[in-house]
Amino acid sequence: MDTFDLIIDGLMTILVFSFLICFIRLYRGPDVPNRTVAFDTIAVHAVALTALFSIRNDAAALLDVAIVTAVLGFLGTTMLARYLERSQARRGTESKSAPAAAPRTDQDLPTR
Repeated sequence: MDTFDLIIDGLMTILVFSFLICFIRLYRGPDVPNRTVAFDTIAVHAVALTALFSIRNDAAALLDVAIVTAVLGFLGTTMLARYLERSQARRGTESKSAPAAAPRTDQDLPTR
């Protein structure tokens, strides 16, 4: 076995342990922003493991899988952040006590 292969195997082992720790953080929380960061970190770990596996086994096609995984991880994190931002904005407007607010109409809704 080559020294390069041993280094790649060592890096993959470290990434697997870190990957497991991130899954524990995703499961345990304590809140949604921590879980979002854990999800993003898991996506980065998946990309790194796929790239290292591709390098180790001379499988250039797996680098395409790593790119797709990176894009999907980014989109997932972006969607979670957007959801959190919108839900927090809704909670902020509902918590203000307004005296007998008029019901919303179609004209009040934003258009896309």
